Amino acid sequence: MKAAFTIWNDRISPVFDVAGYVLLLEVHHQNEISARDVVALPQGAAIDKLTFLCNQEVNVLVCGAISQPLLHAIEVCGIQVYPFCAGDIHEVIPAWLNGELEQVRFMMPGCRRKLRHRRGNGRRCSDLLQRRCNPKNRSD
Repeated sequence: MKAAFTIWNDRISPVFDVAGYVLLLEVHHQNEISARDVVALPQGAAIDKLTFLCNQEVNVLVCGAISQPLLHAIEVCGIQVYPFCAGDIHEVIPAWLNGELEQVRFMMPGCRRKLRHRRGNGRRCSDLLQRRCNPKNRSD
């Protein structure tokens, strides 16, 4: 499984839509991290960030605030999104691995959690991204 964490100064970036970098983790059985890499996100149109996540074959995105249209587009592509997270990246990663991101200390102040743990609903991506993003074409 590949997970992407938006980062800024060793913390989860406050807003995904304008985030500059992601920490990509390759996670295998028993939560073993086999690879980690900090990669620049494309700047500009939101579709560029979505295309990047699909090209990297990301399965999970952990981020701060995210616009509703972009959240929906990412979920439609089959990526599990943990939005409205906050905190030190060195604390957030183990919390995610242990299923503890729901703890209050990882919540952005003032953000509701009803959007947590949503998954793509199986609807198709745009024709431009369908082959890259279709959950049927991706390995988990």
